[in-house]
Amino acid sequence: MTARSAHLFLRRAWLAALPLWAGACVAPVAPQFEDPTGNYSPYLVSSDPPAGSVLSTGTPIVAATLADPNLQDDLYGRWLIDYPPYDDSRSRLALEFRLPPSDAVDRETVRFAPNCAEDQIAASLDSHRVTLSVADRPFVPPEQAPADLRLDTVPDDGFLLRATWILNLTCP
Repeated sequence: MTARSAHLFLRRAWLAALPLWAGACVAPVAPQFEDPTGNYSPYLVSSDPPAGSVLSTGTPIVAATLADPNLQDDLYGRWLIDYPPYDDSRSRLALEFRLPPSDAVDRETVRFAPNCAEDQIAASLDSHRVTLSVADRPFVPPEQAPADLRLDTVPDDGFLLRATWILNLTCP
């Protein structure tokens, strides 16, 4: 093989390998988030004050950030007073909300400021439970729920999250 033919051979081999080398370039792609297989429970990411805290100064406001791994789930929420268990003379549904599906696991922050008059908080107690109930399915109508859980029962295929705070407040 002459030097000229060896040079032509190497040049042709390099040109033949060029498409293989160029095809090996990989452009970075942003991650894509998809709903996981199966249903997962919503959860509390954070709250201010932390769940379980005692609320006793001024006009207390509770802020809670919620999440659900199932991005296409609506989240149904209720702020409840003196519940569970359900007691017709004290338990109250104070505020309802719905968080639509989003492209993120974390959903928006919900807020609640308990108020004696607006929330019809029982006057017979000095301390009250403030409960945040969040479900990934609509709540069962009270007449179809167990007697002690009328305000936040969910269907069998749903999940329920509860977080509770203690409110030291005497209502007139």
